[in-house]
Amino acid sequence: MQERIEKFNQLTMNSDFKRIPVGLYYGKMGLCIYFYELAHLISEKKHRVFAEKLLRDIVDNVAENTPIDLENGLTGICVGINYLLDKGYVTGNPKHVLKDFDNKIIQSLFFSRIYNSDKNLTLNNVNSLLGILVYLVIRLQHTGLSKYERCIIQGVIIENINKIESCEIEKFTEPALFSVIGYFTPLYLQLLQRIYQLHFYDYKIDKIVESLSSHIFYCYPLNKANRLSLYSAMNEVATTFGNIRGWDKHIEVLQQHLDIPSIIHEFLNKNMAFFNGLCGFYYLLRKMGRGDEYKDLFLNKISNSDIWNQLSEIIEKDLPVPIGLYGGLSGVILTYLHLLHDSNSVIIFDKIISQYV
Repeated sequence: MQERIEKFNQLTMNSDFKRIPVGLYYGKMGLCIYFYELAHLISEKKHRVFAEKLLRDIVDNVAENTPIDLENGLTGICVGINYLLDKGYVTGNPKHVLKDFDNKIIQSLFFSRIYNSDKNLTLNNVNSLLGILVYLVIRLQHTGLSKYERCIIQGVIIENINKIESCEIEKFTEPALFSVIGYFTPLYLQLLQRIYQLHFYDYKIDKIVESLSSHIFYCYPLNKANRLSLYSAMNEVATTFGNIRGWDKHIEVLQQHLDIPSIIHEFLNKNMAFFNGLCGFYYLLRKMGRGDEYKDLFLNKISNSDIWNQLSEIIEKDLPVPIGLYGGLSGVILTYLHLLHDSNSVIIFDKIISQYV
């Protein structure tokens, strides 16, 4: 594995920056986090130097037309920078560092054709909006905000929760495959829980959660990994909100027949990525306090994956390498190294998944 990791690192560090997108999931922001984490785990100066170079390039090249979504755009960049600040990998005050970006995100939510009306919201747009609202919740948890800034962000969150409630699209359908950040129901439940814990919209959030029961009781995901995701979300929300009528029975139904080792084995040999694969499932288990139970199984599954043979073929044919933190190899390698080193430090997936899943 060490040889594979080094090959990937060299290939990435020799890549043409202009061909790499800027975003968190598949681009430079995710790679920046990867190399800062690598420098922390392995203590090689070249990794930190490259991470710093990536960060300068990201900040210098954020354009006026950069989208605001978590996946490819400004929100993902802000989540990444906020994470680097929290970890002490870079220095600065989030209030000042992120201020201009925050303003752009908030303005876009008001004026963007995609987000400014519930009539424009597709399921993809709703999921994208959830990611943006998660970031705004993270910002509200920062004590350095002024009362005015806090009121603005709270107002934006309230308005967009109301848009999600008003839109008439079918939101509660289970995705066909496992997806850490593509399954609306658990994502929305967790977002509502985080907002509720900030105590600025309690009455309405109470009503929304209560009204969701009629939808949730029809949810029994066919995909067992999605089932665990919904179980985890419902369990946490029920703990926060107290006894919600009928939830205990549905949580018990979801919990039945969840054989974790068999779910792990069901992931295909190439399906390792955080976004919709084995590594995402690991962080879901880790969030529930059960990741360490299956450490050896995860390590074995990752090291024997077909993605490493695929990497060699990609290099030989000079094809684009799937480098993304969420959708590619950097996220898989980072997960493997944290498992291998028994690292208990919070890394980006923990940070996001604790807010977002």
